[in-house]
Amino acid sequence: MLLADRFRLDRLVGTGGMASVYQATDMSLGRTVAVKLFRSDSMDTADPERQSGEIALLASLNHFGLVTLFDAGSAQVNGMPRTFIVMEFVDGADLRTRLAEGPIDTRDLADMGADLAEALHYVHEKGIIHRDIKPANVLLSPSGFPGRAMHAKLADFGIARLLDETRLTATGATLGTASYLSPEQALGTALGPPTDVYSLGLVLLECLTGERAYPGTAIESAMARLQRQPEIPAAVSEGWSGLLTAMTSREPADRPTASAAAVVLRTLVAENAGEAVPTAALLVDLAAETALATALLPEQADAATRLMPTDALAEPTVAGAAPRVTGDEATTVLPLGGLGPQEQPERRGRTPRAKRALLASVVIAASLIVLAIVLLNRPSAPEAVPPTYPAVDGTLGTHLQQLQESVNP
Repeated sequence: MLLADRFRLDRLVGTGGMASVYQATDMSLGRTVAVKLFRSDSMDTADPERQSGEIALLASLNHFGLVTLFDAGSAQVNGMPRTFIVMEFVDGADLRTRLAEGPIDTRDLADMGADLAEALHYVHEKGIIHRDIKPANVLLSPSGFPGRAMHAKLADFGIARLLDETRLTATGATLGTASYLSPEQALGTALGPPTDVYSLGLVLLECLTGERAYPGTAIESAMARLQRQPEIPAAVSEGWSGLLTAMTSREPADRPTASAAAVVLRTLVAENAGEAVPTAALLVDLAAETALATALLPEQADAATRLMPTDALAEPTVAGAAPRVTGDEATTVLPLGGLGPQEQPERRGRTPRAKRALLASVVIAASLIVLAIVLLNRPSAPEAVPPTYPAVDGTLGTHLQQLQESVNP
């Protein structure tokens, strides 16, 4: 089917309560796109306004962690007017499909979580909240970059709303998915950016464990989060435990901002094979921005963190041999105050570029010295010697002598 004489609908990708999503081809530009075709038989009178709101929101957003909007419009489909939007096609599964295979590796999860947290920071700065963060709304595309499996993009702003704006839905209606609702959503109270942070925390926790934190029916799930905190496995690292505990705090004021969560998640990218991650110093700084002092900080946040005793990797050295550098040497995190006078590291050898610059300087200096020596030792011009004339007797001789004296200098 050709939509608006331009977009050929190739295959159905997924369906939802408001729309169906197709993989399509833009016949004008020859590129693959995703077309979201809204339902025409909806009985909700708020749908037209909600649809136009989604289009306006998507058109104003531009971030690598968000699905990009290309076009929007309306067309006749089977004699009925249908609104559609055209977006970038993300060639990959959604997170819900990926979770059916089991938990996600912590390194990949930290990368994915940081992408999503940065995207949320971006939309929150524009006064927008998503309100429906869930695995089905997270699209995963292959990274193609060594050491990273995938990139994550946040999709479906169909129920997003501007902060401090009149709700598009009827008073008391709750938008969102029960398993990932924040406590304030479950209670029907005012919402803000911390709502998205809470939902993202539940999504990340599910990715770690492979199970939903609050399963059951919509009512059971909503009530459970009001009675208990989500269970975080003891096996996860201190960094992950502290971050997820803060993100899923019952009180919105106790949760980190999306930007603070993104910073911590970027540090957790280095965590694998049981390595400890030095998040303590970062959490000290972030606690000043958010109410994380009791939720995230360890008892001694300013203590240095050692991943491994340095003598565990010590090897005998041979005199005159260059030290061997390996990728698994112990890493020591410095105290917050920096190194003391006796702890300064040895200076590294000069780089090839520095050596070349030093050699050029030496050559120039030597040339100048040689030039100065040549100039200083140059022999001076010999003094002029007056010409001599043969001796002549008589009056002529006297006249010649007087002429010689008159021309001598």
